[in-house]
Amino acid sequence: MIEKRNTTRKEIIYPAEVMFKSVFRNRPYTMDSIRNILAEHSIPEGKVTAKESSGGKFISYTVTGIFPSEENLNAICTQITMIEGFMSLF
Repeated sequence: MIEKRNTTRKEIIYPAEVMFKSVFRNRPYTMDSIRNILAEHSIPEGKVTAKESSGGKFISYTVTGIFPSEENLNAICTQITMIEGFMSLF
């Protein structure tokens, strides 16, 4: 277990299935860009789903995949934050 500031977190043993979300301004080709990033990092079975905001101005993407290492996951997240229209990652 890893302890940090009076909280306890589970240690992730890689390879591990990880799910995270990212929020973007709704623009064409964002999902394709995310899928291409996953493919470039050898996450071919990564799943990307999308949900538009009620007004259609924003869109959230849920990314799920089996990541071989924390470094690989961090590299993918960094590239996703560089896509045009990026707002948040959690």
